[in-house]
Amino acid sequence: MSEDNVIGFVPKKDGEKSQLQDAIRSLVREVNRNKFSYAQLKYIFREVRSRCELKDAKLGRKLFELPRDEEIKAFYSVITNPIHKLIFEVLEGTGLRISELAALKIDRIDFAQNLIFVYEGKGRKDRVTVMGDLLKEKLALYLQGKNNIYLFESNRHTKYSKRFLQELMQKYKSEAKIERRFTCHTFRHIFFSKLAMNGITKENRMILAGHSSEKVQDIYTHLSVNGIKGEVIKILDKK
Repeated sequence: MSEDNVIGFVPKKDGEKSQLQDAIRSLVREVNRNKFSYAQLKYIFREVRSRCELKDAKLGRKLFELPRDEEIKAFYSVITNPIHKLIFEVLEGTGLRISELAALKIDRIDFAQNLIFVYEGKGRKDRVTVMGDLLKEKLALYLQGKNNIYLFESNRHTKYSKRFLQELMQKYKSEAKIERRFTCHTFRHIFFSKLAMNGITKENRMILAGHSSEKVQDIYTHLSVNGIKGEVIKILDKK
């Protein structure tokens, strides 16, 4: 139903009846009478949409335009702080979301296996992602002599905020004179686009992205047994 159609069902004056309001009142009565839970109500709406063959009338999505190689090089070239540069290299080299990176603790990085365990990421889902050998070496060098709790943190061992990381991104983007949309999340698109272009299947990309229903232990086994991890490491280490 379009916005115009919805407006047509909403009363324009107090006390005026409408089909939409009648339907809402009827539904409220049934929910209260049967003590439906939130999960049950979601199921009801899902079933109604399916049986009535209703689809969301969204506009077609625009293709996400990735930055060009020269723009990425320009971005890194203006960063003089090595830790700031490493922050963005980790985003690009792991596919982590900015919130996941901010909350990433050292004990969730398996350097021996090139794996990063993300607990309660988007949608409170756990997942595993892979890092290349080159990035692993940079991180090991960066952590030498440090007693960090979080991978990136303040002198008081508190994690960086999302806002701080976003402000860094905007600062360096501006200095590099990049005009197109380029955010911390863009590096996640770069990561998965690189995997796609080098033959990693959609199913396996979904596992790394956290869009799979598999449990962390199943994902860990899947990565090891099927050799996906080795393929991904080779791709990420390509110059």
